[in-house]
Amino acid sequence: MKKTESKTATAAGKRLNTETLKPHWIEWLTGAVSSLLILLVVGWISYEAVNGTDSPAELQVDIVSTERTDAGWRVLFDLRNNGESTAAAVEVHGTVSEQGRLVEEAAVTVDYVAARSTAHGALIFTQNPNDRDFKIRAVGFTEP
Repeated sequence: MKKTESKTATAAGKRLNTETLKPHWIEWLTGAVSSLLILLVVGWISYEAVNGTDSPAELQVDIVSTERTDAGWRVLFDLRNNGESTAAAVEVHGTVSEQGRLVEEAAVTVDYVAARSTAHGALIFTQNPNDRDFKIRAVGFTEP
């Protein structure tokens, strides 16, 4: 039997199973591409394990909009983490002041902000923050 011929098992003159001795070229290509991908992933993980930086979370709060609601004024914000570490239990505080006097304050805790990601939240005020001096900032976080 030649290498390229099929081996067959016969029972009453019928073919039961065929298997070529020489694999098809697509099998070789699939195996080579899969091996290359595995090597790349292992190399990338190894590189990150050795050379990866683990800088602390860098939080930035941006106001998206202020809306009137039945409960008062809702200030929507984006909480961006530009750092390489995750921040948990992030405290965001907002204050409304008028002529240096604190009129109202609100706070919210954002459970989790992954590294290089953005979370969304809102603060609720009874006073219109647009008419006064309004400040919002992240005041603290923990590392999970």
